[in-house]
Amino acid sequence: MNKKLMGAVLSTAMAASMVMGSFCMVQAEESESHKIGFLAPTLQTEFFITIDDGLKGDCEEKGWDYVSVSFENDSATAVTSIENMVTGGCDLIVAMVSDSSCDSALAAAQEEGVYIIECGVETDVHDVVLNTDQYQAGVMIGEMAAEWINDQLDGAGEVVVYTTLQDQDMQNRGQGIQDALAENAPDAEILEVVDIGKDVVGSGTSTTENMLQKYPNLNTIVCYGDAAAVESMEAAKAAGVDVENFGIFSCDGTNQALEGIANGDVQKSTLVFESL
Repeated sequence: MNKKLMGAVLSTAMAASMVMGSFCMVQAEESESHKIGFLAPTLQTEFFITIDDGLKGDCEEKGWDYVSVSFENDSATAVTSIENMVTGGCDLIVAMVSDSSCDSALAAAQEEGVYIIECGVETDVHDVVLNTDQYQAGVMIGEMAAEWINDQLDGAGEVVVYTTLQDQDMQNRGQGIQDALAENAPDAEILEVVDIGKDVVGSGTSTTENMLQKYPNLNTIVCYGDAAAVESMEAAKAAGVDVENFGIFSCDGTNQALEGIANGDVQKSTLVFESL
């Protein structure tokens, strides 16, 4: 199959249906059973759990086998997991890798006839990519935060940005956040840009606790994703911040983030993607 970059973005259950649809398009003429492998950075956050559940459910409906593995952001574990999926008979691997460290293992899998669908990051080895313009996603997050800062705080935002330097896509998203804040809320001050790691459970909590101590006037946290934002929301509430005048912004559209917004919590907005 020719490589194809699909103009799409991922949002939990939608990502699962897009992955299955992509594979079905190239397998339309075949009726035999398949085995799908899902390689996730973690299976401890809502975003990835929902994708995992969606893929598993779709495979069960089709009578296909399914296996999922969390590599916990460790490239050596990811490589071993890919190798195990190949020897275990997977003919499609959905790889949500962070960088090119798995390219050799993915290339070896392709040589064995395994289809590779990458989600969220594009490296040199894939058959299909499901991704988005990560810089523009960051701009949209930053614009949401800037609008609230201008309306609620008269532009006087004291902001920290949570990003990750683990891969270029997330670096681009973080830069988009910063650029949008600078352009749309010029009176706001970005106190610090923090690399909190990608999908590391607990990092949002510990980082927010530290930031609230370090910057007593902090009133805005802008996160690259909902996992860190939801943890930050709980940490901010525990610290007794002024809920009305403290805002957290992110993207993914997870249920936890949406519930926080609906309840009038410090989570003020999240970016929910739709397919193009």
